[in-house]
Amino acid sequence: QIAINNVHTPTVICCTRGTVAPLEHSSRDKAMKGAYAVIEEEGEGAPDLVMIATGSEVWRCVDAAKALQSNHSIRTRVVSMPCQELFLEQSEEYRRSVLPGNVPTMSVEASAEHGWHRFSHAQIGVARFGMSGPLEQLF
Repeated sequence: QIAINNVHTPTVICCTRGTVAPLEHSSRDKAMKGAYAVIEEEGEGAPDLVMIATGSEVWRCVDAAKALQSNHSIRTRVVSMPCQELFLEQSEEYRRSVLPGNVPTMSVEASAEHGWHRFSHAQIGVARFGMSGPLEQLF
């Protein structure tokens, strides 16, 4: 819908060769805000860690968050960010509700680290051009 309606900027639709499961707490309305919490941290107060990802990396962050909670009691929020630009168009209140800013935040993106520094304190990604292959060989 966004790609069809937006005639003033380019649109890219990226696909993965891998199999990914549907996100349980995902919706079109949430995606249209550019970013949203897929998994909220357990308990009261701010999370201990925020992980941001897009595309096929989101479910890997979901699995990591579950392991961090169950094995180490690290309360982790997972944020899916399908569109950075749309997220930046949201109100400050909404952006802070998704990414508090005062919580260690890490982005996970297979294609590039570029641009993620605006949203995260640390980035995990491929820092060179031309990497392709099975996930287990790349990360």
